[in-house]
Amino acid sequence: MMSLVLHPFVINQPFRQKYLDQALEHIAQHPGVWLTTSDEITEHYARTTAGQPA
Repeated sequence: MMSLVLHPFVINQPFRQKYLDQALEHIAQHPGVWLTTSDEITEHYARTTAGQPA
């Protein structure tokens, strides 16, 4: 798992947006990559572990 935290002060500069878009496109092209949110990870964990201890 790789978490990517983007602080608005840093990434919210217009000239940086195209580079972020390019990086995310590159990452997404790799097989097995799941671009998701923390909520979706939590839901997936709850579905796939069904009562098993963490």
